Amino acid sequence: MKRFLIVNADDFGMTAKVNAAVLKAHSEGVLTSASLMVAEPAWEEAVEIARRFPSLGVGLHVATTYDRALLAQNDIPRIVDSSGRFERNPLKVGLKYAFSKTAQKELKREMEAQFERFANTGLTWDHVDGHQHFHMHPTVFKFLLELCDKFGAHRLRVPQEDVRAHLRGGGDGFSPVTVGAWILQTLCKRNRKTLLLRKTLGGKPIFLCDQVYGDFQSGNMHRDYVLKTLDRLEGVTNEIYFHPGTDYARKLPPERQTDEIRDVELHALLSPEVKAKIATHGLKFGTYAEIESQSRSQP
Repeated sequence: MKRFLIVNADDFGMTAKVNAAVLKAHSEGVLTSASLMVAEPAWEEAVEIARRFPSLGVGLHVATTYDRALLAQNDIPRIVDSSGRFERNPLKVGLKYAFSKTAQKELKREMEAQFERFANTGLTWDHVDGHQHFHMHPTVFKFLLELCDKFGAHRLRVPQEDVRAHLRGGGDGFSPVTVGAWILQTLCKRNRKTLLLRKTLGGKPIFLCDQVYGDFQSGNMHRDYVLKTLDRLEGVTNEIYFHPGTDYARKLPPERQTDEIRDVELHALLSPEVKAKIATHGLKFGTYAEIESQSRSQP
């Protein structure tokens, strides 16, 4: 049986630096797709890049926490501050979305505005996912499915990865990122069950990858870790996601800040060893749309 791989970049459109890294990783490396943030300063430049390079699959990276909202603060005052940004504390924003009816109404309006802006670009919907994976929050996920149905987007990221395999594969130990990702897995399992029930009840089908890698090592997907991840892929369909254009070196002391570490994830995406490893395992890699089509046609 063939196995398939999507190599995705999150935060497309956040800055010109991120856009340049996405373009370089796609044109010179192994990147197949990117997730667009439609409320960030460089989103229009990202759309132009996507139009020039149709081989790059582009999906919507729905923002509901931490960064910018699309609607004005006067329209959604319960969920953003005076600068138009969402709450940075995940616990606070999670409780607000769970229990405040006013916040829920504003949240749905904001999410619909983001879907509409993406649709108005004319780009083909490759997939949908969420900034900081907050689309896994039960309230956000409910609205997300409704909007996916409305806009005809039927490929979705739901992370699934084993923390023990991550640690055995050379991943960082129990850092705040790893612990947060481990907690997130509970919501991911719940949402996968929701999608299974939806399918059983005759709802519109949603395509998911069997496994998604990158959550436990988010921000530090270095070459050696990626090589080991490729050796331990468990699914028939798999996604590994990255954040090229992000300065990981800012977290390190000056003596350790090399060019390779400064954009460690772009370095991994451009690595000849990573490309060779994909070929060694016989992985068919492409966009969400391509992988869905190829995997469904497989006997």
